[in-house]
Amino acid sequence: MRISPRPAGPIGVTVRLRDGRTIVADVEFNFEAEFSLLDIGATSSLLRAGSVRPTVLAFTRECGVEAVSLHWEQGGAPDEAFEEARRHIRGLDPVAYSVIAHVAADEGRTCYLLPPAEARERPNEALQITLYARDGSARSVAYPVRRTNGRLSFGMPRVTDRESTSWQPLGSLWQNPFCRGDLVRFKPGERAVDPSSALWQAIVELTRMRIQQDPDHADDYMAFLDDLRNGVFVVAGGTEDPPEGVVLRPRTAFNPVGSLTVDAGRLSLVESRAADVEMVTAP
Repeated sequence: MRISPRPAGPIGVTVRLRDGRTIVADVEFNFEAEFSLLDIGATSSLLRAGSVRPTVLAFTRECGVEAVSLHWEQGGAPDEAFEEARRHIRGLDPVAYSVIAHVAADEGRTCYLLPPAEARERPNEALQITLYARDGSARSVAYPVRRTNGRLSFGMPRVTDRESTSWQPLGSLWQNPFCRGDLVRFKPGERAVDPSSALWQAIVELTRMRIQQDPDHADDYMAFLDDLRNGVFVVAGGTEDPPEGVVLRPRTAFNPVGSLTVDAGRLSLVESRAADVEMVTAP
């Protein structure tokens, strides 16, 4: 992935004072204005170039707008690229983010078309533009792509709003900010397993039996019990429905609980790695 910061200052209005100083007056993020700019920029880029690379844009108070261009091998899975983009965007604490992609339907799956695009008709080919804001505002528009005599044009766009938008390649960034590989802990008062439950007792007995049978790996078994008692787990992924669901697994090789799906609100972040990105300067 390469990251190209767009040459824009903080979100706000530039004011020049009489003494020559320049300040940026903070203003609220304007959802309608930003969506209009995204729409114009993305559609004109596709018509001019024939395709657009999947891109995530983060709108922040401090840095203005930062664009994250996603790269992966042709025929490869885009999941990891989107996950790294999500990890990077999360660290920027955005007030909003957008995803722009040239897509096509492939047996019910979303297929991302990477430049340079082949000049041929594809089933359900479209330019997808979405914008999500921290306050819950959301909008997605899909422009059907038509190819006639080597020329590109758009069909009637399909517009969905917060209640009906289903395309969320980054998931729910604010309801569920956790990324795969994050180390998390259950918040005070929350437990993965109730210590008074029969399940807890069964796990403890199983672990004790394993220690007796395999004393060479006793440290791993005890580490699992320590993490279970302290509520420490590794994030294995998220769920689409509900969007705030987090899939957890133990960080030890010994894993008698499999995976757990819990609400993101029950967790706090302990440790996370930096996103795997490459910084480049915008021209």
